[in-house]
Amino acid sequence: MNNSIGPDLRNPKRIVIVGGGSTGWIAAAVLANQFRPEVCNITLVESEEIGTIGVGESTIPPFVGLLRGLGIDEADFIRETQASFKLGIRFGDWLQKGQSYFHPFGVIGNRLGTHEFYQAWLWAQLCGESSQLQDHAPCSVMAQQGKFFLPQKAQKTPIGGASYALHLDAKLAGHYLRRYAETRGVQRVEGRVEEVYSAENGVIEKLRLADGREIDGDFFIDCSGFRALLIEKHLDVGFEDWKDSLPCDRAVAVQTSNTGATTPYTQAIAEDAGWRWRIPLQHRTGNGYVYDSRFVSDDQARARLLAAVDGEPLTEPALIPFRTGVRRELWKSNCLSLGLAAGFIEPLESTAIHLVTRGLDFSCATSRRILPIPKATACWLPNTTAACASTTRRSAILSCCTTA
Repeated sequence: MNNSIGPDLRNPKRIVIVGGGSTGWIAAAVLANQFRPEVCNITLVESEEIGTIGVGESTIPPFVGLLRGLGIDEADFIRETQASFKLGIRFGDWLQKGQSYFHPFGVIGNRLGTHEFYQAWLWAQLCGESSQLQDHAPCSVMAQQGKFFLPQKAQKTPIGGASYALHLDAKLAGHYLRRYAETRGVQRVEGRVEEVYSAENGVIEKLRLADGREIDGDFFIDCSGFRALLIEKHLDVGFEDWKDSLPCDRAVAVQTSNTGATTPYTQAIAEDAGWRWRIPLQHRTGNGYVYDSRFVSDDQARARLLAAVDGEPLTEPALIPFRTGVRRELWKSNCLSLGLAAGFIEPLESTAIHLVTRGLDFSCATSRRILPIPKATACWLPNTTAACASTTRRSAILSCCTTA
């Protein structure tokens, strides 16, 4: 991080977000919740011409905490975004065909005195106990039975140790957060960024849109997706490619009609050249196939996905090329990158939205307006976001290695 960017970073009067979608409007909502309009003007620039990827529809439990932190009514959000509850991820066919593993949220058993539950369970196994470890995870048991109960309403029961996240319609979630942000003073500007202007010291000063309008700012947040208009195209920070560890480089996605009951978990099913996802919502199901293009063609991947889905396709299959990795600098000068602009990792553990919110957490802390911290600490916090992405990468690799 460049530490010579002046006082405006710690006390920005004008924040400009480039790009909408889930990432841009999450950033706008969080900042609008932290800064009063009279203190800081927040502008989001997006173009209807460009559109969004719109397939990041599975979250992990901290997302529910984000909604609560923003003061959003959970029931209203679920209703408006056609969301469903998620208790974990079911990995199918990874170790061998027909075998599955469930990754539950929340606890697996309760501590017994000073001992972790799994230690007591291992000892019981040696003494003849026949139960499986997952039998003691409330999320695993509820998922297996297709049930759900709010953990906070059963605090003194085994269910109290459960946790949950949401499956959501990414576009509807973006619209919901846009309404939230705009009612709190965020200004949306429709337009396509044509040019970025910087001062001699590298600080971004303004954007020029295709129609000639100019947008000035003190601090800029790049949420422009894979295009990375500010952090890469303009600031040229470079990219750390992770293809050697995570070789999948394409995905095809399709939405289908629901069949049967909505399952309270995401499915990740192994394939010969990658893996498939299945994310059930109230009004439809999201499906996708992540694959390595060296071993299967786009046409073959599309055909395989359509043959495997339940329900009738509601959309044409969308092809999404991607490069797995992270920008060498997530924050340079007065520009922070979030979401796909910062990097990408295949969504095996549904961490895309989580990394966006973590990036915002660290940036708010470093700004010292929301959380005053020592100067020495401020120097490394932005790099911690990269460390978070790297940790996620290692977790995904470990998951592949231990289930393949």
